[in-house]
Amino acid sequence: MSVSGYRDTGYSPSVLSPPSSFSWSPRREPSGRRWGRVVALALVLTGLALPGTAARGSSFDLYGFSARARGMGSAQVALGINYDAAYYNPANILSRKQTHFGMGLDLVVPALDFDAVEGQFSPLMPDTSAGFHLGGSTPISGAFQDLLGFGIALFHPLTSGTKIESIDPATPYFYRYQNLPDKLVLALALAGEPAPWLRIGVGMQVLATFDGEVEASMSLAEGRFTRESIDVQIVPSVSPTLGLAFGPFEGLRFGATWRHELELDYQLPVKATIEGIGDLDVYVHGVSLYTPSQLALGLGWESAPAPEPGVSVEAGLTWELWSAAPPAGADFVLSVDDSEVRPPTDPQDAPEALIDVRSEGAPVGARDTVTPRIGVEWRPDTTWTARAGWFWRPTPLPTPVYQTNLLDATAHVFSLGAGVTFGDPIGVSPAPLSLDLTLQLTRLDQRAVRKDPAGRPTGAYTFGGLIWHVGLDLRHDYY
Repeated sequence: MSVSGYRDTGYSPSVLSPPSSFSWSPRREPSGRRWGRVVALALVLTGLALPGTAARGSSFDLYGFSARARGMGSAQVALGINYDAAYYNPANILSRKQTHFGMGLDLVVPALDFDAVEGQFSPLMPDTSAGFHLGGSTPISGAFQDLLGFGIALFHPLTSGTKIESIDPATPYFYRYQNLPDKLVLALALAGEPAPWLRIGVGMQVLATFDGEVEASMSLAEGRFTRESIDVQIVPSVSPTLGLAFGPFEGLRFGATWRHELELDYQLPVKATIEGIGDLDVYVHGVSLYTPSQLALGLGWESAPAPEPGVSVEAGLTWELWSAAPPAGADFVLSVDDSEVRPPTDPQDAPEALIDVRSEGAPVGARDTVTPRIGVEWRPDTTWTARAGWFWRPTPLPTPVYQTNLLDATAHVFSLGAGVTFGDPIGVSPAPLSLDLTLQLTRLDQRAVRKDPAGRPTGAYTFGGLIWHVGLDLRHDYY
């Protein structure tokens, strides 16, 4: 942990502030051996309390959801027709009034690079990861006469569970790509059709919030804990989604979606009484797995309603409110007082701090971004489908010239996809099955960084590279 220096806002040293402070003022110092055990114990508790790299954004936002949508560059706000509409635009789960189910596998293979030109850096690099997704949508018949519909979408990592990480922002790591696939995401949607040309959808994305508390008493003389109490709670965090869909008007469709920010907030206080010395307090609080608020617009045209033979084209824009991004890193406090060495004579007097270490997250100075995208789907017949897509995702982060080293660069994302539809091979249902395959390439522009001499660490480096994503889906419509 750094106890001095500046945090990086990405702009000017004039707005920087020291992230942490350290003071140690013992009045009656115990033996060196006893103090060594106290400090060691404090560090152990700190390691238990502090999870380890913040990830920003969502797997859906970066790589898309479902093979069909990714194959069209995630341009699905207007033309979405499948279970993935629960994420892209909940109003579109009524685009086809047909019960629909899909599932698939995702593989993300980063090939990013970091080259130190000057100085010494130890970057964290994203690992290869895999996950599976599934979803379904259906109109509600009976009294509602298919004027209401419900959809659900789920992504779950296979290589690990959902991670909460927070590291020193001075360590180089890829801000949006570090552990994005390691995040369980659940999306629910409900849609209504008040008019044949208008659909309205509401939905939510769900993530868990972590909260807890650890209390303990310990005896240094006996070398053991005399009391332990751990209370941990997992509370769902819900982010609302609103969607509108208009059309078709002679093949034209328009869609709009608002997604509120989604984040995993964690805090864990550790309170321990060190018998014969005083109270040890550790407090960690931060935000991880942050997804900014977004407004997505899409305009689409199709020569025939999918999945009939024809051509579908959509162009769209996605605005992301990155300026509201939380600081990088966690707020951290560690203190030890002398309440048992020298008890206060007045109950209102606070004990004197023997050790006091504090650190706050570093502002990232992020800016709002607008991402243009376009996608095309060609269906030459009822069996085969070809897709292509592209979008340009600008980076929200300034160049990290001071202490922080949050790595991000503007990205061009290209995708190609193909699908085949065939009859049920086991004869259970006459409804067709569709198999879709997508290959997506994210190319990060090379970005050069030269650190300001007033900041730490000093030096220079470049970074960029590629991220490959392969998706395979199996979809089924029910008549």
